Amino acid sequence: MSNFEQHMNKGQDKKKTDKIIIQNPDLSNKNERIIVQGQDNKKNERHHDNKKNEQNQDNKKNERNQVHNKNEPTDRSIFSGHGHDNKKNEQNPKLNQEKDIITEVDEAPETKERKVPKDLSDKLGNAGLPRATIAASKEMPEGTPGRPTRKSVLQQHVEFWDTDHDGVITPLDTWKGFRKLGFSLAFSAVAVGIIHGGFSYPTQKSWIPILGNPLFNVYVDTLSKAKHGSDSETFDTEGRFVPEKFEEVFSKYDRDNKGGLSLKDITQVIRGNANVFDPFGWTSAVFEWGTLYLLCEKDGIVHKEDVRSCYDGSLFFKMQETEEKRQKGVPIIKSSATTTSAKEE
Repeated sequence: MSNFEQHMNKGQDKKKTDKIIIQNPDLSNKNERIIVQGQDNKKNERHHDNKKNEQNQDNKKNERNQVHNKNEPTDRSIFSGHGHDNKKNEQNPKLNQEKDIITEVDEAPETKERKVPKDLSDKLGNAGLPRATIAASKEMPEGTPGRPTRKSVLQQHVEFWDTDHDGVITPLDTWKGFRKLGFSLAFSAVAVGIIHGGFSYPTQKSWIPILGNPLFNVYVDTLSKAKHGSDSETFDTEGRFVPEKFEEVFSKYDRDNKGGLSLKDITQVIRGNANVFDPFGWTSAVFEWGTLYLLCEKDGIVHKEDVRSCYDGSLFFKMQETEEKRQKGVPIIKSSATTTSAKEE
């Protein structure tokens, strides 16, 4: 074989090998993919190990912080100087909260004269939570037994005058009711003028004065709209009873703890609750407290239970029975919760 032929054969062999390499490109790509995947797995393993290390470091920091917080006193103990009292505070948090609240200051002397009620939670729970159907006090936390449960306390307050239970109190109903309680003709007429002159329009469904309610009726279902200012706020704006506000009346004005209010105390109640520029509220407060004093004072005192039962209206039924006995000549036994009938003027 000549040199020329040998050279040609080598060229052909080289082409064959090139074809073989070109015909099998997937082999090289597959190897490359395997190498890349292996590198990615190593990266993921290193990343996973780093995360574990970071989590372990965070756990150690949290454990050190917890140990530090247990040994370090709280802010309250730092300021009060009684770090060891924290266990007692945790056992009785309500008592601790009341002690920490400031209710009196020297620059406002009325805050020292009119003290707020305390320790109400033992008998009343959340005393600031309004009661829709019961007039609750420390002495009567469940209210008056047998009162309606489908009417608000404000609606119960006027139930005595709604004798036919139609939800409408006419001027004649009011006049008859005061007469049943033993009040005179003159006083009953004045009561009709004050009550229906002031409270009929707010409770009517029409916005048109007089024409919308020509008989000056008072409507029980919308009675909460007739709530006036300059009061003790024992009734909220929806006609519910707020025990805390009721107890405030006696903690502020029954200063010698006699269990009731004298005429002087009642005068201070009216003056203390008076809002500025509220002549209608002032007049209403004087009429309401004055009527209550005439109705059930005993030895110059209106007892706390009588005031409470006035709010849910049960007092008026009791005083009607007392007046009926008086008219029949039956001797009346006085007690702190049962008083004499009102006297004719």
